[in-house]
Amino acid sequence: MQLTVRFSYVEPIIPPRCRNPRRVRFHDGVEVVTIRELELSAAPVAIISTKADSSDSASIEYRWFEGMLWTSCSVYGCTRQAHTSGGKDFDYPIPGSELSLITDSVTMSDHQLGVFVSVSEGKEAIGQYLQDWAQGLIFIDGKLYRPAGEPRYVVMTFGLSNNHGGTAVLCTDHSNPNIKEVSYFSLHQLEQAQQYAGRIASARGDTTSFSGDPGFCFQVLIPEAVQIENKTHHQVAA
Repeated sequence: MQLTVRFSYVEPIIPPRCRNPRRVRFHDGVEVVTIRELELSAAPVAIISTKADSSDSASIEYRWFEGMLWTSCSVYGCTRQAHTSGGKDFDYPIPGSELSLITDSVTMSDHQLGVFVSVSEGKEAIGQYLQDWAQGLIFIDGKLYRPAGEPRYVVMTFGLSNNHGGTAVLCTDHSNPNIKEVSYFSLHQLEQAQQYAGRIASARGDTTSFSGDPGFCFQVLIPEAVQIENKTHHQVAA
């Protein structure tokens, strides 16, 4: 599918009878990008995630393509995110034949489609950005997909210990640099995550404020799609 993107940009221009360039805004930028269209077999389902005990019981299918996971909806904390507050519009919107990013602002953005670029980058750089951006979009069976973070388990603590706050095994789809790497576990390592959380809870005195239930069930259909591994705890458990 070809998509024509119209955009604004700023370039330094030397006006007539002037020596120094001035930043001038233009609204005539045009870049034609190609969004790849795939057969279902080219991007098979690798992981199915289901949230337990929730009114939103719909599963999330993570597809595997080019060594990455892709979803048809925005996912944060392994949970589908609607585009409107309280809405049910989970799937990424499908663009028409044209997309307008023309603006008088400093940045051009379309959060639903993942566009975020400064007009100050200039016409050529913005054009290249849009070509790269289009490579992060694919169509599968009429749905738009974008790359998604690999779901994983994380052991987290809250409060001041001794059942103030607590210790829990949770799910996430990204690693926080403020949390130790040893606290993250792959989908194959739920038991190790629970054992580690139990040791942390015991050391903190969280005798009642402890949960080893991450609240999600994961079905892994393509084992190689699970690339995260906590080798420290893998070795301990061996």
